[in-house]
Amino acid sequence: MRNQTIIYAGLGILYSDVCHCLKIKIKCWIKTSVITELGKSIQRPAIKSPSQNPILTMKSPHPQSPIPSIFSLSAARAALTLFAILFVLLPRIPAQPAGSGSGTMTGRVSNEATGAYLEGATVSVRALNLRTTTSREGEFSFYRIPEGTHVIEVYYTGLMPWSKTVNVTAGAMVDLPIELKDADEIVRLEKIVVTGEREGNAASITRQRNAENVVSVISMDAYGNVADGNVGNFLQNLPGLAVNIEAGDVIGVSVRGTPPDMNSVTLDGTRSSSPTIGVMPQGDRAMLVDQIPSDSIKEIEITKGNRPDMPADSLGGSVNLVTKSAFDYRNRVIDYRAGANLNTYRSSTPVTPTAAISYMDTFFGRRLGIAFSASYTETVSHRDRVQGAYLVKGQPINSRARYLDDTNTRRRGGISANFEYRFNKTLRTWVKLAGTYYNFHTERLSFNTNATGSRRVADYNKVSRADIEAGKTPRTASNQTAGIAPGYTGTFTELLNATFTSCAAEERRYQRTFKAALGGEKKFTDGLVTTEFSYNPGRATNNYLALNATLPGIGMAIDTTDRDRPKYTQTIGPSIAYGSNFNLYKAEWIEQPDRTKDDITNYRIDAEKTLRVFNNPVKLKSGFDMRHQTRWMLNTYRPKWYYVGVDGVQGVNPDTSINDDNLSGFLKGSKSYGLFDGHYEGMDQLDFDRFRSHFKTHPEQFSENGTTVSKKAIPGESRELVNAGYIQATSSIGPLTILAGVRAEETRVKARGSLSDPYNPDQTTIERRGSYSKVFPSVHVTYNVVRNFVLRASYSTSCGRPEIKELIPYTTVTYRGGVDDDGTVVSSNPSLKPQYSKNYDLSIEYYLEPAGVISAGVFRKDITDFIATTHRIIGEGPGNGFDGRYEGFTFTTRDNMGDARIDGLELNYNQSLHFLPKPFKGLTLWANYTRLNTSGTNAAGEESPLVEFVPTTYNAGIVYKIGKLTLRATHHFKGSYYFRFSAAATAGTYKTDDPTWDFNVQYRLNSRLNFFVDYLNAFNHSPDWYVGDRSRTYVTEVYGARLNMGISGRF
Repeated sequence: MRNQTIIYAGLGILYSDVCHCLKIKIKCWIKTSVITELGKSIQRPAIKSPSQNPILTMKSPHPQSPIPSIFSLSAARAALTLFAILFVLLPRIPAQPAGSGSGTMTGRVSNEATGAYLEGATVSVRALNLRTTTSREGEFSFYRIPEGTHVIEVYYTGLMPWSKTVNVTAGAMVDLPIELKDADEIVRLEKIVVTGEREGNAASITRQRNAENVVSVISMDAYGNVADGNVGNFLQNLPGLAVNIEAGDVIGVSVRGTPPDMNSVTLDGTRSSSPTIGVMPQGDRAMLVDQIPSDSIKEIEITKGNRPDMPADSLGGSVNLVTKSAFDYRNRVIDYRAGANLNTYRSSTPVTPTAAISYMDTFFGRRLGIAFSASYTETVSHRDRVQGAYLVKGQPINSRARYLDDTNTRRRGGISANFEYRFNKTLRTWVKLAGTYYNFHTERLSFNTNATGSRRVADYNKVSRADIEAGKTPRTASNQTAGIAPGYTGTFTELLNATFTSCAAEERRYQRTFKAALGGEKKFTDGLVTTEFSYNPGRATNNYLALNATLPGIGMAIDTTDRDRPKYTQTIGPSIAYGSNFNLYKAEWIEQPDRTKDDITNYRIDAEKTLRVFNNPVKLKSGFDMRHQTRWMLNTYRPKWYYVGVDGVQGVNPDTSINDDNLSGFLKGSKSYGLFDGHYEGMDQLDFDRFRSHFKTHPEQFSENGTTVSKKAIPGESRELVNAGYIQATSSIGPLTILAGVRAEETRVKARGSLSDPYNPDQTTIERRGSYSKVFPSVHVTYNVVRNFVLRASYSTSCGRPEIKELIPYTTVTYRGGVDDDGTVVSSNPSLKPQYSKNYDLSIEYYLEPAGVISAGVFRKDITDFIATTHRIIGEGPGNGFDGRYEGFTFTTRDNMGDARIDGLELNYNQSLHFLPKPFKGLTLWANYTRLNTSGTNAAGEESPLVEFVPTTYNAGIVYKIGKLTLRATHHFKGSYYFRFSAAATAGTYKTDDPTWDFNVQYRLNSRLNFFVDYLNAFNHSPDWYVGDRSRTYVTEVYGARLNMGISGRF
């Protein structure tokens, strides 16, 4: 007791001293900074012109803002000013006159059946026009309640309303432990009760009903078992969300059809490190959701209309993952899950394990809460792919015939621990620790026939067909090298003098993150101050190793009459079928070692104060948010070695007429797997492991390809600092609630990169820096027509920052063949400005008893400075931008293209049909639908649909419970969308519709033992890729269906 007293005394003295110092400094600072900044706003110095900073100019995209000049201050200083005013002055202003005839009313609301504390329950004292909602722990408070009797009412979706007449005594506190009952008590399971899907739905609907903006809150209990522990499998069920799937796994999420890198995915309100590496199909700002274990998540918040207290860089919307707390439960809780995964597409696929455990408990009289979770999942999947490549020069020509056989092994692990200590009812602090581990291993066999001669069409009058078959190079009428036979059609192409490549490769990717957060919360009378500091480093390594054995002079006929299963027939050259003579091949060893470091430091402080203005509550909130992100990347080192054998000559030695490379000694001696369940014949397999061992033990038999090995690789680095401040006010006047405010953000960027050319060892380091700032106002209006009928309208603003790789001054040159062949030049654009969006929302929501909702909404986004990819062919001469180099190469970059617009419709339905007679009362139906119409200015200056925006998504499901058995069927649909832009109308790339079905069976023996079986993508569907027209499909692939089975339970 004595030690505790000493600790409290010390904390009290420290707290008093810190507050005293802060108040003195802030008061002085307010006087100087506000007066100084207001003076600057009256007469500002001239802004440096772009010509004075030719390296990089990054100004505010909308300098003529109608917001008053005070919001043009530095975001950090403006935020601190606003926060200081609220923190220093408002605690001295009483919420309402305090008299001797008033008391306090507090309480905690819980579910009588499950014991869970209820967040979002509506608590009201109608006669006094007082209304509040319960906190995460089910708590509520009313201060300065006039002395006398008052009727308090409590309402929570799915449970019986509660009311009681309470006598308030002057100077006293009334504490009300409130337990809400379920009318039919169908949630009870024997003597022990557990949280079920109905309770999850009720929690979700309650939070959504009480929200002050356009938001959905979904409990992780709402859709039953989360297959594979991948939170992405859960997210694809939710209204307005669609997912990105790569190699059979959900890796990203889009909100309202917008690409994943234009949305934000946060963990407990802060962005998490995502050290992207290798191929990044969804952008390097997008969170890789497959690396977040679902077992530590309590609920998910989806915000579609930004509030001022949220980061602005979420153009489509934001997804916040809220972690579990021990204080969410009345008693100790231990959850577990154990099972096995199996991809059912190939019989050779092994069974792999999955397991998770969560532990939550409180100690020392519910002062200390500990929530711990750990999980591990391993999966094996396959990819069968056939692939073409369409070049559009007047007419579309398919210039590639490729088989691809991938076996992908994923290992995902996560561990988290949340510690929360409550000194008393008004002061708490917490430490949150989390770590993730991700390993992706690919084993690849690829058989690729690719056109040469810049894919030009041959003229048999120049070089005859017979001469070409005899080994001569095909030529055009102008005597240029050619690679396509004349007479091609939309479904038939023959490649001439093509190069066949047999490839055996391996890719190993390791990603790991750690996050530590320290925070605290102090409650005052009608006020609250919250602060948190977090540090989140992430590391990733990726190494792609490949053995390429090539054979030139091949003819290949490509027949795409069956667009999903094209027919490839060899017409010219030595046979490449099984049993091919590998003494005719040449080999090359390739390595692509990549490294990424991604560190995010975040600090925020928020203060809020509730006042009574004309007898109506007004909640003021202000705060400051700082985020510093450093991204370091090394992804330009691409060493290549020719395999030259003992004689030091690749292939046939002209002096001896002998090829001593002996590539046939590196064959496995058996046919490869026949793709698409034997539809295609197997081919010779190179033994990757044997050749890699030979490379390590006999380096003298390999010679450097150009300067790819000796050249020095220069890493790229970006440092981005975002300072933000905001102020907002929320007021309720009867059934009307208004939230309005403004956020100011200031961004500073410093970046370093280089030009990378595999045939040019000299590289120059380039450094650039810049800054921009913007304000983001928003207004949200909610009107409760009746308890179950809600109207919403909102105006908000947001932005989408350029990808980090675009801010790093990188230019990468890639050659299709040797130094004399053309290729591509991909260049970043550090001068890119953020995309800025004005968002408008209208919605109608009707809530069904006991736990259901029907809603409809329309929305619009007006986007300026829209970012799009542009392509052009590099011209000739010293004025081509590269001192005359790279003539004929395709130049790709990103630009702010102008304006864009999105109009959308969103529908949602969710209802439990428990009111029906048996056996139908166990049914639950849900469905949601999102439709977009998009338009914007493309690189050709024309109006077109927006690239990577999904116009149509919908999800639907049916759940049937009978006794202890639960059956579930879910359908997901992601519509066809524009995937890559091309200036040629016939060359844009699209993905086809992606409809999938998932099925789930659960049998609950009791609360401690539950058997489950999940069958994901049951019909093995994957979208195709096509160019311009559906008949020109150039990628078709399947990943297989996944079966998860196991047990779960709660103690």
